[in-house]
Amino acid sequence: MRALKPLLALGAMVLCASCSVLGPSGPARTYAMGFSDFPYAFTTQAVYDTWSTIHGDGDLIVLHFDGGVPWQEALDGTPYAAGFESDLAFAASQLLSSHVVYVAVTPLSPSRDGLALRRGGAANEPLPAPWSSYAFDAPEVITAFTAYCEDMIDRFDPDYFACGIEANVLAALAPQKWSAFVTLVSEVYQNLKAGHPDLPVFLTLQADTYHASPGIQANAIAAVLPWTDMVAVSGYPFTAPLENPRFLRGDYFSALSALAPAKPFAVAETGWPAEPVGPPAWYSIAADEETQLNYLERVIEDCEMLGARFLVWFFARDFDDAWQSDLQYQSNAATIRFWRDTGLRAGNGAARQALGLWYVNLGRAFTGV
Repeated sequence: MRALKPLLALGAMVLCASCSVLGPSGPARTYAMGFSDFPYAFTTQAVYDTWSTIHGDGDLIVLHFDGGVPWQEALDGTPYAAGFESDLAFAASQLLSSHVVYVAVTPLSPSRDGLALRRGGAANEPLPAPWSSYAFDAPEVITAFTAYCEDMIDRFDPDYFACGIEANVLAALAPQKWSAFVTLVSEVYQNLKAGHPDLPVFLTLQADTYHASPGIQANAIAAVLPWTDMVAVSGYPFTAPLENPRFLRGDYFSALSALAPAKPFAVAETGWPAEPVGPPAWYSIAADEETQLNYLERVIEDCEMLGARFLVWFFARDFDDAWQSDLQYQSNAATIRFWRDTGLRAGNGAARQALGLWYVNLGRAFTGV
């Protein structure tokens, strides 16, 4: 495991939109804090800017691979597509010994209703035959996904490893596939733990899906609880929809933690917009910087109460530029639009009010892994 050098202080005066902070401040925190590496624009400069923000605004590096699986290459033990190999090598070059590393991969498609698509030269390419006909519990799927997970662990030496992203959504959208998925998860988990007994291996669970049908969801999740070392939760309650985070249900995170109270808790993904959400999103949300700040306050309160291991605010900076150049033209643009303005930095890089609170907590001594 990577030796962590706790952040004992910010080290210098940090200036943000709403405050000036000289850390450390307050009691020690148990949770590392960070962002995914999703860039605000599809340019080389934006990629480097995003990594600079990840390094400077947190102590957690999040590598979130939701673009498919190189199924055949993983099964055969051959190199991945050149573009993917290059992306992986670059990500590895950005790791810091001072930061906790969390890697997430998944056998689920982006829509969470079937098998992950192919990661070839581009993300989420169509599945070729015979992979397009395989169920989750096919021996080829189990072998290939186990090998892929092993390779990602070898490449990044993570402190935390997710082998499934928002798994319970599958139970809601395609319940007939759930049993086969549980078989896959159980096999992969046992294989990985045999070689990495000290590495937390887990699935992430989606809070909004859970709360939409808690009885059915609790039964489905119970089947995978033996195969997850943590209760790691993603949550975007503004998509429920909810306009005021002060009205967020009291057990939004704790209800999932209570499904396995002996297991460590983490916030695997979350966020809240700091600008109004409008078309082409399916509905409007009157968000602003204050509601974003209020939501972050709530998330931190729950992390404190539940002794969280890490907190991921998914987007470090609004992806206005990526939206303008590419994403608004995608077939799923209505969905993407909800997340465009959820950064703790605006599209121009300016600090949002919530970043001040983030810095205050980042400045506290960190006692976790």
